[in-house]
Amino acid sequence: MEPDKGNYRMTKERYYTIGEIAKMYHLGVDTLRYYEEKGILEPIRGQNGYRYYDSQSIWRMNVITNLRNLGFSVTRIRDYFQNHTVETTQELLCEELGVIAEKINEWTNLQKMVQEQVRTIRQAQTLEIGKVRSLELEPRRAFEIRKDYSTDEDMDLLMMQLLAQNHRKLYMIGNNRMASVMSEDDDNGGNGGNGDNALFKSAVMFDEEGDIDIPGGTYLSVCYHGVTDSRRQADIIRAYAAEHRIVLKPPFMDLMWIDVHISADPAEYISEVQVRAEWMQELT
Repeated sequence: MEPDKGNYRMTKERYYTIGEIAKMYHLGVDTLRYYEEKGILEPIRGQNGYRYYDSQSIWRMNVITNLRNLGFSVTRIRDYFQNHTVETTQELLCEELGVIAEKINEWTNLQKMVQEQVRTIRQAQTLEIGKVRSLELEPRRAFEIRKDYSTDEDMDLLMMQLLAQNHRKLYMIGNNRMASVMSEDDDNGGNGGNGDNALFKSAVMFDEEGDIDIPGGTYLSVCYHGVTDSRRQADIIRAYAAEHRIVLKPPFMDLMWIDVHISADPAEYISEVQVRAEWMQELT
């Protein structure tokens, strides 16, 4: 494809239409027009008004594509094209190296997170359901957002707020970093059946950079299948504690292992209620 001969001298250079360039770079034609509007791409106009792109356009598109993929702004790219020297090219390459290093770190962290998610799902499938067990847990840090709620959907919204407030990148699929803190009525062994009371008083996200401390020590735990059944599981732990002369140190926390983010089948859901505990002889 060549521009109209009446406007341009004859050359053997290959010219491309906007559609051909869009297809070549997997872009929409509107994006190419945007680049032209911002002054980083300068097509030749034929007598018929059509845009034609030459080898200079191809070189520019290669640079634009590379820099846009790394997150460089159109303004930064335009500044580079307007002052294109050996020195500014070296400066730009150093900037690219810095961005690439950040990307490598981000993808490395993402890889670790996904690997952790796979391990968590596999571990969840080995948990013994319905049996109270004793755990020795290290102190944990967490972010917390305090708000009464009762449903998993409410918790999802709170978790997204936590992630946004703390600028955290954390997949909600397959990690057991999220928990609901049960309301005081349940902590104190209230009637548990009063639908007027919210089931949970806050949501926490375990994270080493969190701003609250969750004490370590001995915890009683029970895992269960299905949708939220925290009150009944807390009652199971209370009965076990009374039988074994154990003093509970609320609040109770309901941790998610497998939920709607992993399976559409509620029968596959796995959650765990935890509460800190002390044997009575330890208090004497």
